[in-house]
This record gives sequence, structure tokens and C-alpha cells, in this order.
Amino acid sequence: FMTSSAREHYQRVRQLTQQGRYPRATREAQKLLQTRPAHVPTLQLLAMAAERAGYPAKAESAFQELLRIAPGRAQLELDYGRFLRRLGRAAQAETHLLEAARLAPEAAGAWHSLALMYLAQGRAAQARASGEKMTRAAADNPAAWELCAAACQRQGDLEAAIAYCKAGLEQLPEAERLHYSLAQLLREAGDFEGSAEAYARARAAGFDGPELYRNWSEALLESGNPNAALQQAKVGIERFPDHAILHRTTARLHCELDAPGDPVAPLFQAAQCSPRNPALWQTLIELLKRLRRHGEASAALREARRLGVPRSPALLALAAADTAENGDQDTSLRRFDEAVARFPEDPYVLLNFAMQLLKSADPAKAEAMCRRVLTRAPFDQLALAYRGTAWQLLGDSREGWLLDYERMIVSADVPLPAGYGDREAFFADLRTVLEALHRTRAPPIEQSVRGGTQTNGFLFRLKHPLLATLERQIRVALGAVLKRFPDDRKHPFWSRRRQHPAGDGLRFSGAWSVRLQDQGFHANHIHPQGWMSSALYIALPKAITTATDHAGHIQFGSPLTELGLDLPPRRTVKPTLGTLLLFPSYMWHGTLPFHSDEPRITVAFDVLPSELVNPAATRCAKSVAR
Repeated sequence: FMTSSAREHYQRVRQLTQQGRYPRATREAQKLLQTRPAHVPTLQLLAMAAERAGYPAKAESAFQELLRIAPGRAQLELDYGRFLRRLGRAAQAETHLLEAARLAPEAAGAWHSLALMYLAQGRAAQARASGEKMTRAAADNPAAWELCAAACQRQGDLEAAIAYCKAGLEQLPEAERLHYSLAQLLREAGDFEGSAEAYARARAAGFDGPELYRNWSEALLESGNPNAALQQAKVGIERFPDHAILHRTTARLHCELDAPGDPVAPLFQAAQCSPRNPALWQTLIELLKRLRRHGEASAALREARRLGVPRSPALLALAAADTAENGDQDTSLRRFDEAVARFPEDPYVLLNFAMQLLKSADPAKAEAMCRRVLTRAPFDQLALAYRGTAWQLLGDSREGWLLDYERMIVSADVPLPAGYGDREAFFADLRTVLEALHRTRAPPIEQSVRGGTQTNGFLFRLKHPLLATLERQIRVALGAVLKRFPDDRKHPFWSRRRQHPAGDGLRFSGAWSVRLQDQGFHANHIHPQGWMSSALYIALPKAITTATDHAGHIQFGSPLTELGLDLPPRRTVKPTLGTLLLFPSYMWHGTLPFHSDEPRITVAFDVLPSELVNPAATRCAKSVAR
């Protein structure tokens, strides 16, 4: 029984909570509980309002009182479990969520929360089991099927993940997110035509977002329809003109397909219409520099200043570097100092400053910038590369410790698979497969390739038996190489070694093929997303195999050309058919041009130690799980 004044007080608490006035609602609920201390609805409002007002202790006290005076209620156990999960107290949350599921096994809420929590913890098997129970309790909830699919994906069972999405769509044919999740999984599984069709169905069902168009265009490109890929990307930037990553994808496709028109014109227009979006301006300026349109990049920076675009760390660094490119070295260095003072831990600022310091003959300060980055990210590959160059310029003996060009560049034979009697036959078949995958017509604008093409996406997800065989044979070769690594726990390269006889403890962070044409080469570069990088020679023209000079050779130790240091390579290696060359991802490397009508075809990949997960797989998993 409540008096009329108490009822009015309760209604006031409820109204304040509904209005989002949580601190006031918390105070009023506490006042009401002084006269009605065991009133369950008021305690429930207090728990909600206190948490949202930022008073977790008051919220928890309310939950505990609720469980004391009203035990055995599934919804209370569920609400408290969710509250504890949000606080990061997973073990306690699990106890209450399991109790909620025991009290009401036919309800979906507890199974949903448990599946999400298990997925976040990497407990994929338990997430899958909870998701399956949710599908039985709420087959009409798309999230149930998505969670099961995400759990299977984490287990590496793409076939089961795809099956869950399809089963969900049989129940819910208009579930837009399920169509999108299916498209993501099919793309990961290498079914690019099916993936493109699923993206189209997701759009028809109502799903819309920049990631849809970006992934849809990639699937179309990988399915052998590059013109449709570019068109879909253009549709995306028309729908989402303020999305910088989608603009970058569109410009990249435009350049690689050698399409008519200006690849960055839509981006420039979008940036001018969005003066509060520094990411658009950063993307525009970076792409203009990649295209060697430096005057336009300088003009874009001036326009950004005129429009009052927020001065992000990246824009400050780009402006400082641009000042040096326009001949004012002193002002550039001063502006970099100001940017570092403002953003002392930002790696983009620090590493661009290090680059400028190397160009301006101050390797000691450049090394200091790299050291700051490496303090927080000890395996940052670009920081290690710049640090090695700085030590070389300083005559510091630590350069030889960081970059041992004899021991760290390792040559290995990829063993022949069963069914092949000689290497030439195996690699000739591989060449045929790879040639068909080079669907673009120009070099990628953000990679090192000059005078050639590069395949799109992760090579080893493609559904071709010979590529699967190649991956297995590469892992065998990697396992043999890793056995020979020294045990040096303080070294940024050697310390990350792992003993895996079959190479199965490593994760690929990328794999692709490059096809260089006449006079083609790789500009000097490093691989920022790797630990150990590679070059496997699939096809070599006679102009390279019989050369008396270094035509088509790979060189190590000569840094990025843009540094202007003109340092000669420390080692040059002649490629041979079927040889796998391995080296640290932070080691500068490039190739020399060659003259031939025959292509130079390689497979390259980056690997990471076993404790790190494949970023491509992580992105896909996040796109499925909600």
C-alpha cells in the first residue's frame, strides 16, 4: 500500500528517469526509500538512475537490496549481471547471468548477455553454446544467429558460421544485418561472387552504411568485376561523402583501374563541404602527396587553415612537413616542436618529425623521437626502421645489433608438394593461377610497386587448391627457419621467435602477389604491419636470371628515397625461382628495375608471432558480432 503522496513521489522519480535527469532521479529515489525502504519499483529506478548518473556504488547497493528482498527473480539477476558486466567484473556477472538463465531458461536475455560476454573473453565454444540456446528461445531475434556465427568464426569454423547466417535468414529473410554478416563471412571464405550478392541483398533489406559500400566494392573487385567495384564505391561516397576511409578506397580503385578523371576530385569537394572533419582533409593531402601533386597538397593545407579545419595531430604534422618541402626548413622544425609539445605521445607526429629530422641531418634528435614511440610500442616497425637509419648516420654500433644483414636475411627453399616432380612445374602452375588474379591495370597508389600490379586482399583466403598447398608449404619452410633463430629476449626481432615445427603458430597479417613489368621495381620501403616479411619468386624473366648486373635484384639497407640520404644498400640478393627470402619487416628493402617483356612475379607475406591475431579476421569478427 502507498499513500497518494508516495505514489506522486514515485511517479516523479519515474518521470525524471525517463527524461534522463539521472542525478536528480537518484536523489528523489533515495528520499522515497526513506519512507518506503522495500519498494521494489523504486529500487529498480534507483539502480538504473544511479548507474547512468555515474554512481555505481549506489546502483550496486540498490541491486543487492533488490536481490535480498525479492530473490528468485530472473529479471533482477539478469539486470544485475548486465550491470556487473558493464563494470568489467566478468566473473561475478557470469554467476548472476547463469542464475538468470537457470530461473528462466526459455527467455533469451540471459543467453544473449552470456554469449556477448563469452565472445568478448575469447571463450568461443561457450559463446556458441549460449547463442544456440538463444536461437531456441528466440528464433525470431537476428542477434541470436549473428552471435552463433561470430562464435563459429572465432573458432575458425567458417562453414558453420555461414550455415548459422543462412539458417537465420530462412527464419528472417528481411533481417538486414544477417545478410550483411553473411556477406562478410562469404568474403572471408573466398566466395566473392556470393559475398557481392549478399551485400546487394543486405542493401535491398535496408542495411546502409559506409562499410557496406567499401566491402561490397572489394568483393566485386575480388570476384573479377573491377568496373562494378569502382561504381559501387562511388555510390558509397555519394551516400556518405564525409567518410574518409571510403573516399580512400574509391581513390585507390580509381587509380589502380586507370579510370578517366581525377581520382581525388570527389574527396576535395567533400572536404570543402566538411570543414569540421579533419580526417577528410588528412586523407586528401596524403593522397595528393602519394600522387606527387605536391603543389595541390600545399594548396589544400592552406585551404584547410582558411576554413578553420580543426588542427588534428596529423594535419599539424602534414603542415610542418609541407613547410620544409616548400623550402623553409627552420619553420618546419619549429612547427614540429610545437606539434610534439601539444601531442607528446602521438606516433604520427613523432615519426613524421623523425623523418624530417633525418632529412635535415639531425639523426640524434630523430633517434630520440623514435625512442619515445618505442617506449610505448616496442615493436613499431617504422620507428625501428628510422632508428636504424639514425644509428647508421651517427656511426652507432647498435645499428649492427638492430640490423644484421647477414643473419637476418634468410633464404629458404619452399619444399615441393606431393604430386610434383620438379620445381619448375610447380611454380609454372602457380604462375598461371596468380596471373589470373591480377585484375587491376596500374600500381596501387599507397604501396611500393612501380610499374606493375598487386593483388587485392589476403591471398591465402582465395579458394584455389594450389594456393592452399602453397600456404602449407610456406609454413613448413617457416618452421625450418624459426628453428635456427637465436634466443635473444632483448632484441626486437629475435625475441619474437616461436618454436613451431610446422610454422602453424604464426599468423599472417597479409599476403599478396606482385607482377612487375618491363622497367618495374619496388621503391625502398618497410612493412609496418609485420614482424617478418618475405619475397617468394614465382616467375623470373631471363633478363634477371642471366643478368651480369643487379637488374631485378632485391636490395636491403637503402632507406626511403624521400629521406634524400642516398645511402647505398648494405646487401643485394639475386632472386632465384622458388626461393623464399625472409627478413625483418622493419628492414629497408626495394628492388632494382629490369628490362624484359616477361613479368617478374612474386608472392609476399607478413607474419606475426602466435600471440597476435590476424587483424583481417578480427575486423570481420567485429562486423558480425554485436
